[in-house]
Amino acid sequence: MPEAKHIPLGVGFYPDWWHKNHGIVYGRDYYYDPEYRVQTQLKMAKILHDQFGDVGLGNPDPQPRPLIGFGMVMLPAIFGCEIVFEEEALPWAMPLNLEKSDCDKLVKPDLTKVEPMVSVLKQIDYLKAKYGQVVGDINTTGVQNLALKLRGDALYIDYFDDPDFAHRLLKFCAECIIDLWRLIYPITGSGGVDVTPMADPKVYVVPNCTVEQISGDTYEEFGLPYDTILANACHPFGVHHCGSVDPVIEHYAKIPNLVFMEAGFGSDFAAARKALGPQVAFNARISPVLMKNGTPEEVTAAVKDAIAQGAPLANYSIDTVGLTHGTPDENVRAARRAAMEFGRID
Repeated sequence: MPEAKHIPLGVGFYPDWWHKNHGIVYGRDYYYDPEYRVQTQLKMAKILHDQFGDVGLGNPDPQPRPLIGFGMVMLPAIFGCEIVFEEEALPWAMPLNLEKSDCDKLVKPDLTKVEPMVSVLKQIDYLKAKYGQVVGDINTTGVQNLALKLRGDALYIDYFDDPDFAHRLLKFCAECIIDLWRLIYPITGSGGVDVTPMADPKVYVVPNCTVEQISGDTYEEFGLPYDTILANACHPFGVHHCGSVDPVIEHYAKIPNLVFMEAGFGSDFAAARKALGPQVAFNARISPVLMKNGTPEEVTAAVKDAIAQGAPLANYSIDTVGLTHGTPDENVRAARRAAMEFGRID
């Protein structure tokens, strides 16, 4: 594999972009019908090449990609959350809002015998039989994410009113996440494909999508212990953090086996790189609002600024995830060209 000459810049279009522009539907069939998903992936690769091949996106002759995936809703679905599938959105789990007493009665399921995991395991058998392999994995969701789906927003009050209960629930969630990783990782050898395309597929990446909603001190008490449990069980380990990572970066730096960090726009990327050390691969996210509403010149400036904060660039990347319908094509091209021009790796 040739050595990279410049940092990678990923482009991730949200389902509404695909549906409104090209008629691609991200409904229930995308997650339950493996052949539909394979054919959809082929169409998407060709569309990207036709539209953005000049900046290296897509494939003029894509081959079938026997992909599995289920968004962030597998464990919530297993515990009985209603899952909402829409044509123009990622699947969403409605919280159960369980009473504390009901949370304490929860037991870890046998993942090989419960839906929708049973359906996904059948998909894996189908894809292996037809294509000889399977790629991708199942997004385990984060510890606090899962606890919120079970308990609801009352969890945030529990942190202060009943911390012992909160710790019991979070520990239970961490154990369920580990069980799901242990089931899927031996099959595919990947642990973060369903979370981010920017990490080495061999890294298990936990999606901490709700950590931004708590303080650094609260994360240190109620998040760090369970991310540490995950990191010791599922490694090499990475973290996907939505929003600014600044309030919690000093605590993330304490996680063992950490090899990858993904931080949202608004973060001080340079400070995060310094806190984690140069050995931790880092992906910086550009604001999707800027990508949609900014000018190509503003997008170029944002990418240049992110690159300026990224040294060393050998294990640094940028992502423009969440691009919705209406994002100008020229802004996508501006971002890609900026990475190629200003993100050269010496």
